[in-house]
Amino acid sequence: MSLLYSFDVTEDGSYSFISEQNHHYLIYFSESTLPDSDGNIHIVYNLGFSRDGDHSSTPFSFKYDRIIRATIMSIVNDFFNKNDHRVLIYFCFGDEGYSRQRKIVFNQWCGDLDLSVEKHDNVIPYENTFVYGSLMIVRDNPLKQLILTSFNKFLEDIYNK
Repeated sequence: MSLLYSFDVTEDGSYSFISEQNHHYLIYFSESTLPDSDGNIHIVYNLGFSRDGDHSSTPFSFKYDRIIRATIMSIVNDFFNKNDHRVLIYFCFGDEGYSRQRKIVFNQWCGDLDLSVEKHDNVIPYENTFVYGSLMIVRDNPLKQLILTSFNKFLEDIYNK
């Protein structure tokens, strides 16, 4: 098992830890809804995290810290262990030109996902750039196909706006 940073769960359910370089990380799951073609509403959770209270789009110039990856992915795996039929989505936006690089890093990190979780990716052009979206879901979720279809429709609707 990889080393992890010690983290605290905040009052709002976010996770907080401080890295060796003294950067404060906050990992959070915000709830959203996703309608499907049958008129059902699915609750999905957006994965987000910030460093030092910021979602900075400046290039990352700090030393690579593998424990950050291990800690965040441990929290994601724990999310699915505690909530096996919940769905997690993650977006890499391209307003500053680094969405593809973040997506590559996120794909590498997802190599640490529990084997019961599968990741589905999509990319859409948006405002002269690209948005990379991922949906993570437990393989045996009985609503998986409905949710995947809804997610792809949601991204298609963004593209067509």
